[in-house]
Amino acid sequence: MRVMAMIDSLIAAGAERMAVNIANALAEAGIESHLCATRIGGPLEEFVSPDVKLFVPGKRCSRDMRAFLRLRRYIRQNGIEIIHAHSSSLFWAVMLKFTLPSLKIVWHDHFGFSDWLHVRETFYLRMAMPFTGHSFVVNEKLMNFARERLKVSESKLSFLPNFGDLTGDRSKVEPLPGSDMKPKLVCLANLRMQKDHDNLLDAFRLVSGRFDTARLYLVGGHFNDDYYRHISGRIVSEPELKGRVHILGSRNDVAAILDACDVGILASLSEGLPVSLLEYGMTRLPVVCTEVGECSFVLDGGSCGELVPPQNSAALANAIIKVLENPEEAQAKAEKLYNRVVEYFSKDESKRLLEYTRAWSEIGSNQARLAGSWDMSRRASEMFLFK
Repeated sequence: MRVMAMIDSLIAAGAERMAVNIANALAEAGIESHLCATRIGGPLEEFVSPDVKLFVPGKRCSRDMRAFLRLRRYIRQNGIEIIHAHSSSLFWAVMLKFTLPSLKIVWHDHFGFSDWLHVRETFYLRMAMPFTGHSFVVNEKLMNFARERLKVSESKLSFLPNFGDLTGDRSKVEPLPGSDMKPKLVCLANLRMQKDHDNLLDAFRLVSGRFDTARLYLVGGHFNDDYYRHISGRIVSEPELKGRVHILGSRNDVAAILDACDVGILASLSEGLPVSLLEYGMTRLPVVCTEVGECSFVLDGGSCGELVPPQNSAALANAIIKVLENPEEAQAKAEKLYNRVVEYFSKDESKRLLEYTRAWSEIGSNQARLAGSWDMSRRASEMFLFK
C-alpha cells in the first residue's frame, strides 16, 4: 500500500507536525509512506523520517496548474493509492481524484477554531465530501460539525487524536537569550491572532512584577504580517517586556528548549487539540493554558495543569505565579500530564491509524464512478480550482 500525506507546508505548526508524525508512523509500520508539502517545505523537514519520501511541487496559488501537474505526475509514477489530505489540502486532493479516479481520499480536519465553528464556511467542504472516503477529526466539536453540518455518515467518520512525537538531539540547543535567568516561561505557538499573545504579554507584565528575572520565550513561526509587527513592537517598546521577552521563531530544537524551561503556556482564544500541549506533557513541563478547544480534556479538567478563562490576563498571571510559587504541586501535575499523554496521545495512538489504513484500501468503487463522471468533475473542478 502506498499512502501520501498532503499538507500545505512544513512550517512548525500543529497540523504540519501531525502530518509529519503520521507519515513517519506509517513508514515505521512498513507502509510505503510519502509526504507532500504542496507549497513549501520548512523547519519540519528535518524531522521527516529517511523512510518517508518527501515531495514539494511548489504551489504558488490554488490555480497553479504547473504544480498540480507535477504532483499528478509524481502520484502516477509512484503508484500512490491513498491521499491523506490534511486541512485545506483536501481541495487539491479532490481535484487529483477527478483526473485519477482510482485514488482514494482521506481527510484529516485540524480546524483550530473549534470554538467558532458556527461561522465556519461549509459550502466547499460539503461539495468535497462525496469524493472523500473517510474523514478524521481531532476533537468532539469537529466530530459534531462533520455529522451535522457536513452530513458525513458515521461509517465514514473517525476520531483520531493528535499525538506528540518529540525527536531530535535534546542536548544540542542553541543558547537562549538570558539563559542564566530564572524562571523561564515558554509559549509554543505560531504568531497568529488566534494564539492571543497580547493576553500573554499582559500576563507576563504582571508575573515579572513578582519575578523580576523571569524570561518569556515565544517559539513558533511568524508571517511578517501586521500581527507580528504589533507583538514585536510591544516587546521592544514596553519597558516591562524589553529584554525579557524573546521571539525565537521556528526552531528545530523544541524539545531541548522545553527541557530548559519552567512553565509551558498557551493563551489561545480558540484551539482544536493543540500539539503544543502534548509536547509540554512529553517533557514533564508544568502547564498553564486557556480553557478552549480540547485543552480541558487533555489536562483532565485541571488535574494535570492549570486552566484559566481566555482573554483574562490577570487569571493567566495568577496561574503562572501559582505554578512558580508551588513547584512541588506543579511538578506533580506535570507528571500526571506526562502519564496521560503517554496513555492517550502518544505515538502508540498511531496503531489506530494503521487499522484505518487497512480499511482505506477497501473504500468502495462508488467513489471512482462518481469521480469518473466528467460533467460533475468539470463543474466541481471549476469550483475548487477557482475558489
